[in-house]
Amino acid sequence: MYTSVMKRFLLIAGLLLVSGCRPFWINFVSPPGPPEYQLGWEDGCDSGLSSEGGWDYKLMYGFKKRPEMSANDQYKQGWNEGFTYCRYSLASSKGGGSWEDIGLGNGF
Repeated sequence: MYTSVMKRFLLIAGLLLVSGCRPFWINFVSPPGPPEYQLGWEDGCDSGLSSEGGWDYKLMYGFKKRPEMSANDQYKQGWNEGFTYCRYSLASSKGGGSWEDIGLGNGF
């Protein structure tokens, strides 16, 4: 009985630990600007990761766009830039490392 409870605890703790993790390169990006822009960038980044990633990314990040911020231009700009940056960063990290993956063809 004790081991069953311990296994469940470790499983739940592991899932919670993993769910808060973003890809490591995104942790080095600190978007400049006012708090509304930064909030939009974070929400857009999570949405971009969700749209490009597999089911695990969809579960961890999901689509985030705050309706109360729909009239805020700083939030919208931050959301769009965060979405684009994180989506394409994740897409490029999944490539095989070939020149063809970045659109230069095979001439290099």
